Amino acid sequence: MPGYAEARPPWLWRWLIFTAGWLAPAAMRAEWRARWDCRLQNLYILIERGELPPQASSLCRDAVASAFRLRFVPASWRAWVRGPSFVLLVAALVLALAAVCTHGFAVTRSLADTALSWSLYPVPRLPNMMPSPYDPLGDRVIAHLVPLMLAMATGIVLLLIGRLSGLSLGRYGWRYWLFLAVKTVAVMAIVPLLWIEGGAALRARIPNQLLGVLIGGVGLALVFIAAFGASVVWVFSDQRLRCPVCLRRLAMPVALGSWASTFDPPATEFLCDAGHGSLCVSESSAGEPDRWVNLDDSWRTSAGPRNR
Repeated sequence: MPGYAEARPPWLWRWLIFTAGWLAPAAMRAEWRARWDCRLQNLYILIERGELPPQASSLCRDAVASAFRLRFVPASWRAWVRGPSFVLLVAALVLALAAVCTHGFAVTRSLADTALSWSLYPVPRLPNMMPSPYDPLGDRVIAHLVPLMLAMATGIVLLLIGRLSGLSLGRYGWRYWLFLAVKTVAVMAIVPLLWIEGGAALRARIPNQLLGVLIGGVGLALVFIAAFGASVVWVFSDQRLRCPVCLRRLAMPVALGSWASTFDPPATEFLCDAGHGSLCVSESSAGEPDRWVNLDDSWRTSAGPRNR
């Protein structure tokens, strides 16, 4: 019956289906719209024949629910957590929460003003023009500058010990290295800010001045140095196990080789669940660089749409 076959549903129904398609993942959007447009077309033909009452609203409601499930199924949530957006969102939330709780990083701003004043007037002088043995501005600046320098040195040493040689410059695209730079800057900003603001808050709540210096000063500085070094190592370790194409954390680790074999050393192979490639990470003491292998389109077709 060509009359029914050529009939088109009203534009409002087609527009609702098209709008609901934006909820579906990008990799599945075209297929989803084609499928639901076909269902809408068949439903409209049945309505025109008089075989069904008008129920386009139910179809559109089911289409929205279907697109919502595709976007927010548990697998998509897990894929989003492994993606770069989750890391950036957590960093932004931590900075925002810290800014609210510390009144805009008041202690850090005061420390910056102190460092500027000390650079302009480094040592107060006595009337006889001899330098005073006590410099409160310098003591405050140095008390924060020395742990910062030690934390930087600790992070560099830990990186050298860890032999994170898999990140060789020029191997991956600019998005990969930009994400690494953003993570590094975020860690180098968040951890010191939390130490400065938290240390001031902790010392203010310890009535004994000596305990305040020992716990809120020396003790917290040691914790800060260790936390800063661990954070820097995490940044590069996390980046090492990310797909250079989609920046998602690699999954499905598989152990390869054997410690007793010289020609087949131990390694762990990771796979991008979007089908972009696989990464082979050497576990031997020789420190061989990581090996990334791109996969063909058949892997992206089978693996990618489920998690995007």
